[in-house]
Amino acid sequence: MSIDQEFLRHLNPPQVVVIREYKEETDKAAVEALESRCDFRQRRKPSLVTNLLGDPLCRVRHFPLHVMLVAEHGEEGEIVGGIRGCIKTVSRGEKHPVYIKLGYVLGLRVSPTHRSLHSLHFPN
Repeated sequence: MSIDQEFLRHLNPPQVVVIREYKEETDKAAVEALESRCDFRQRRKPSLVTNLLGDPLCRVRHFPLHVMLVAEHGEEGEIVGGIRGCIKTVSRGEKHPVYIKLGYVLGLRVSPTHRSLHSLHFPN
C-alpha cells in the first residue's frame, strides 16, 4: 500500500455494518422510521405501502419459527436495514400428504442512503 492510500484510509476509515437480532424495546422506533424512509410512491402508478400497525414483527409473529434481523451502521448504531424471516411447514397431497419446511423472507428493507455499502460484520 502506498503512503497516499494509507493516508486516505486514515482520513476516511471503512464503515462497518453490524447485523444482529431485533430488540423490540430499543429498536422499534428506529425500524418504523426505516420503514417510512423505504416506502415509495409514484404518481399514477401502483405503489408499495407497508403499514406495520406499530408492530415491526406483525408479518412473522404468528409463525412458530421467526426472526427479525437489523443492520446497524456507524458508531451511533443507526439502523439502516432490516429483514424478517420465518419457517413454515406445509403439506401437499390429500391421501398421502408430504410435509416440507419452507423458508420465507418478508420485508427486506435497506435505507436508500446505505444501499451500496461494502463492509459487513456478523458478530458472534
